[in-house]
Amino acid sequence: MLIYISFEDFSIRGAVKKSTDKSPKTAILRKIPFFRGVSDSDLKEISQKFSETEFKKGEYLFWEGDPSSRLYVVKEGKVKITKYSSAGKEMVLDIVSAGEICGSGAIFSQTQVASAQAIEDVSTYSLSKKDFLLLLERHKKLAIQIIMYLGEKLMKAHEMMISLVSSKVDRRIAALLIGLSEKHGSLVPQGIRINLRLTRQDIADIVGTTVETAIRVMSRFKKQGMLVTDSKHIVITDKDKLKKILLS
Repeated sequence: MLIYISFEDFSIRGAVKKSTDKSPKTAILRKIPFFRGVSDSDLKEISQKFSETEFKKGEYLFWEGDPSSRLYVVKEGKVKITKYSSAGKEMVLDIVSAGEICGSGAIFSQTQVASAQAIEDVSTYSLSKKDFLLLLERHKKLAIQIIMYLGEKLMKAHEMMISLVSSKVDRRIAALLIGLSEKHGSLVPQGIRINLRLTRQDIADIVGTTVETAIRVMSRFKKQGMLVTDSKHIVITDKDKLKKILLS
């Protein structure tokens, strides 16, 4: 099973513009890598094309196979990107949080290649496919930045797929926990808390293993002093020891 989860904020070459526009919408859009080099005046104009939509926990922004009609930027909350295998098993591809996009690759295709589900109450800004394509025609530099962004995402996806095929489950789960701590973590007295409520089934689905194996590996990590649980959240207590597993 080939599954990937992305953790990094893919950087775009070039200087980041320092924004003087303090509106909430442009502040969120400024976090998107390919908008960072856009001037305040251009970004303000672009932001007017985005509409705000709210989704309750459990609702879908879009389903796999739906027409790819909108690009979504998460304003608040978290979204799970999933895909179903031919056997009907759900595979978690990514967890998207505030300041990130979903549906970026599918905007160039006719249908959505995965589903996006709110795992908590979510607010989004979205742009229609028509306005998105007009934006690319008008801002040539932005079009190049988006191509670079998608290219880097594809490269990271390939690297992760290779890792999942060749790595042991221990390494895959360690890599997952480290990545989530960097993307969704906050410092607490015990270490770094991952601010997502992940079940053992979620972890198994993400790394492509059975829930029994995920439980066994997580229990071993606990006994070795690398993590604890805090109000259903995972807290990494020894990140250095967890990183050593990646080299074992």
